[in-house]
Amino acid sequence: MPNTLHDTTPPAILPADGVGEESWKQEVLPRLPHGWQEQARRLKAFSRARQIRCAADLLRGILAYVLCVRSFRHLGCWSVLIGLGDLSEAAWRKRMRQACPWLNWLLSQMLAVSACTSPWLVRRGLHRVLLVDGTHLACLGEDGQRWRIHTGFDLLAGRLAEVHVTTDKVAETWSLFDVQAGDLIISDRANGYRDRLCFIHEQQADAIVRFSPNTLPLFEADGSRVQVVSWLKSRHAPAGRIESRRALVVRDEQKLEVRIVALR
Repeated sequence: MPNTLHDTTPPAILPADGVGEESWKQEVLPRLPHGWQEQARRLKAFSRARQIRCAADLLRGILAYVLCVRSFRHLGCWSVLIGLGDLSEAAWRKRMRQACPWLNWLLSQMLAVSACTSPWLVRRGLHRVLLVDGTHLACLGEDGQRWRIHTGFDLLAGRLAEVHVTTDKVAETWSLFDVQAGDLIISDRANGYRDRLCFIHEQQADAIVRFSPNTLPLFEADGSRVQVVSWLKSRHAPAGRIESRRALVVRDEQKLEVRIVALR
């Protein structure tokens, strides 16, 4: 007689993130930067053990939300099933918002590289060399929203200094960043406009930026327009030679001296 009985024992619940407790402790946590738990408290991502035991559990939940689960409600169910924490959908959303400064700190530390300051930079007394750029990130779906990520990388420190996420309606601009006196800002021609250069000058900083003569008019001391293309052609420079000259950026009554540098 065939056995018609069925085993009704529920299967073992596996962690939805694919990482068990021991693997999480042995393979993930040791890779985090020094002082990550203290920073979680200092930046107010984790203040007390209520509903979530520690900063490590908070980070595990955040990573599960990014990589595995489909919503905050799903995250709440998952965290209860594996014993991570008993939080509602709204509570997880609040935790995620509070963790943003801490996540930015973790990101900058994890992406940090060994930096070697060149002697000439030291002699110039530069505060920071900040590499600024932006990129787009499209959300899933036919009508998915596009986000713009603005990053500032501190070349001397070897880590990200600032990260800003905006809609694609916000243009790339240096004014998004905390530009300080003595900084050297390096960017592409998305910032090659006179108002951007005047902003840098007002912050008592310097900038190196690509530009187009069509969008950045330059002038001689007598007020005549600098014909950049004609000047370049007149140099008859061989490949590899650097040519440079002085020019003025004019905005209202303000005149800002700049240096044009060209490499064939």
